[in-house]
Amino acid sequence: MDINQLKERMDILLSSSVVSTKAADITTLAFMHLQSHLKKDAIEGAEMLFTHLPTALTRIENGEQVEAPHPALLDEVKQSPEASTAMKEIDFVQQQWKNQLPQEEIDFLLIHYTNVLQINKGGN
Repeated sequence: MDINQLKERMDILLSSSVVSTKAADITTLAFMHLQSHLKKDAIEGAEMLFTHLPTALTRIENGEQVEAPHPALLDEVKQSPEASTAMKEIDFVQQQWKNQLPQEEIDFLLIHYTNVLQINKGGN
């Protein structure tokens, strides 16, 4: 996925009122931030992450909550060498959001970001 594909995805989600403008804007910034970290124009396997992120932010705006991911899955993800980098990316999102995200959303984002980081650094 490159920036143009991301913008197309955000346009579709915005036009169908699935995500808010603020959520789409922060997602675009987060994508560019990750591009910069990875030093890549196209980020492999990023579709799930960059669909989850704007919908999660929109859910938060609307006061909706999600259940936490399965603890065993989360424990496995936290063991990844990419987990600390994933948390830095999530911290960037929170800075743009100007609020702390709910822990359940952080946990899901940690799973998605760690996966994308592993894919783009040649890991499994």
